[in-house]
Amino acid sequence: MLILLLPLTTIVVALVGFYVWHRQLVRKRHFEVADAALSAFRQAEAAIAHARRPNVVAGEGATRKRGPLELPAYGGLLDRLYIPVERLKLHSNAFEELERAAVNVEVHFGIDVARQLREPLRVRHRIVVATACRMGSVGLPTEAKVSRALVRRWEAVAHAGTVAPDDVDQLSVDMGEAKWAVETALRPFVEAPTFSEFLLVHELPSAVRRALHWARPGYGKIAIYAAVPLAERTTDDP
Repeated sequence: MLILLLPLTTIVVALVGFYVWHRQLVRKRHFEVADAALSAFRQAEAAIAHARRPNVVAGEGATRKRGPLELPAYGGLLDRLYIPVERLKLHSNAFEELERAAVNVEVHFGIDVARQLREPLRVRHRIVVATACRMGSVGLPTEAKVSRALVRRWEAVAHAGTVAPDDVDQLSVDMGEAKWAVETALRPFVEAPTFSEFLLVHELPSAVRRALHWARPGYGKIAIYAAVPLAERTTDDP
């Protein structure tokens, strides 16, 4: 009787070992992707905060390219308006890393989480567009000048703390909501799991049923390949 049980015990131990090994690989990969995504989001968030700081350091804005028809009287103002974009360029590596992390998150955790993770990229684009619009409004003739309300909207996007008391800093709100969604979705994967979470005990019965189903005759790669007859080469073939 023991001799008959020995092969069965060996098979069960092998299946359990394979399952644990597979769960370890999956958990390790999820940890790597989630950890990289959370780090990239924090770095991009810090880059956005730095770009939107209203204070100016001496020498900032000097990298702006001057247009051939630019009036010298507007040079200093345009340099100051260009500072948010200049700061964003200093953190270009952080945004590139965020995009790479978002691709991996989309593969492993779904497109919804990846969309929230890309929120700093959308915020960066909004800052660049608002800055370009604000700079483009400098020096316009009187009949072409934009309204002061529109200028304030552009400035509220490019700089934090410049909104009116009764207005809302929508960029900060959007970043906060995206951060909450990313943390909620990915934080559990970088924390130490319980034993049942590591083994995914709640999924074990379905995994066993799938294994038994695939073990039936006619299932599995070996059976499928064996069922396909190999074409024999004839003398007419080139």
